[in-house]
Amino acid sequence: MTPHELTTLTAADLHAGYAAGDFTPTEATSAALEAAAFGGAHLNAVASLHADEALAFADASTARWRQGAPLSDLDGVPVSIKDSFPMVGHQRWHGSALADGLPPSTHNGAPVRRLHEAGAVPFVKTSMPDFGLIGSGISSQFGIIRNPWDPACNPAGSSSGAAALLAIGAGPLAMGTDTGGSVRVPAAMCGVVGLKPTQGRVAYDPPKIIGVAGPMARTVADTATLLRAVGRPDPSDHLSLPGVFDGDGSPIDDLSGLTVGVFTAIPGPVPVDPEILAAVDRQAEILAAAGATVTRVDSPMATEDEWAAMTAVLMTRGLPELLRMPPEAWDVIPPGLRAGMLAFRDLSAVEHVRNEKALEAARAVIAGRLQAFDYTLAPATAVVSYAAELEAPVVDGHAVNHMAFSSPFNLTHLPAGSVPVAMSASGMPISVQVGGQRFDDAGVLAVMALLERERGFAPAYPYALGATAGARP
Repeated sequence: MTPHELTTLTAADLHAGYAAGDFTPTEATSAALEAAAFGGAHLNAVASLHADEALAFADASTARWRQGAPLSDLDGVPVSIKDSFPMVGHQRWHGSALADGLPPSTHNGAPVRRLHEAGAVPFVKTSMPDFGLIGSGISSQFGIIRNPWDPACNPAGSSSGAAALLAIGAGPLAMGTDTGGSVRVPAAMCGVVGLKPTQGRVAYDPPKIIGVAGPMARTVADTATLLRAVGRPDPSDHLSLPGVFDGDGSPIDDLSGLTVGVFTAIPGPVPVDPEILAAVDRQAEILAAAGATVTRVDSPMATEDEWAAMTAVLMTRGLPELLRMPPEAWDVIPPGLRAGMLAFRDLSAVEHVRNEKALEAARAVIAGRLQAFDYTLAPATAVVSYAAELEAPVVDGHAVNHMAFSSPFNLTHLPAGSVPVAMSASGMPISVQVGGQRFDDAGVLAVMALLERERGFAPAYPYALGATAGARP
């Protein structure tokens, strides 16, 4: 197969091809590296790329396949790793130029260790915005990260480079992280699949109270395969859940007896894009036709005060990353983030605890709204696209909180995923978000797979190694 053809394959396709001897992990990884190099040069999607290291992992996998002894379904499959994860020998910038000069990591994060145990090939680290605290692809270290469907547009964040590389075929799988939507929103903007698992489903070191590691792919089935590899406990994370995830991402056909709550509004003056609302309506019809009882409900995050409490806590928690450097270095940080963090610089300990308590109170209310249903359906984002240079979408002069649909699931530790279901008139992908009950990651993926199957088309991804120059992003 040609390098272009290899970059269009799913993880399942690669596994089958290795088993049949049609091609090798070394060939697939070489193609992924070539696509990633393009994504780094043209989309600023790459944090670090050690080709010799990746090819050594791939060569070892090729030898295992020739011996008929692969380690797992992911043996030899290229997987990109977000910059926020430690990875031996690679710098961890956490998206920020403030980390320049720090030594490379000396250990692998828990998900990276799980991938090595499965024989997968972590072949590149992907770029992200500063500290993962911006929902856009703006980074003081990597520059403006761009959306491959239209490089003038934003891929969102903070798993910005991960989503962009998936869309151009630089590996079929990616590991991202999600604190307020950082897997699901960039996945939606780039037309790929992203899952925020139940909190603790994927071990994450250091342990997080809100943030999770999440799998990303171009198909729901591949997303499930990646979660099977990394969805297990680890001693480094005392908050990780027991047991091993074992769902396969197959679509559910019968939703009889199950309830689905549909919410389409967010706090603030800007309405959701009509094309997105139409896509949600169509998915609600599909779920109802499968037997679900579908009910329209108010947004689980119903007030701007609830979002303000989350913002205050996240900015305060992120502030030490800024304050560890002298003030003269702060100018490199994107201005909106810098101002947002410094607004809480003089917060007293009592005021911070007050904000934490306000967030806990909001969490309880939001959980009650979401847990009234077996599943929920909502937009994954409020806008179809926005300019690459912006720290947040702006519509009619108003900043749009495009993570308001995703963040309730972080607060409540519930699983949720985004799946592309339509294309906009502008040629950009449109996704919806499916949420579920705690521990029901498999059920969420099954509903997502149903919508994926029923959408009636395969996204025409802008592969970097297209047959013609016109196929490149």
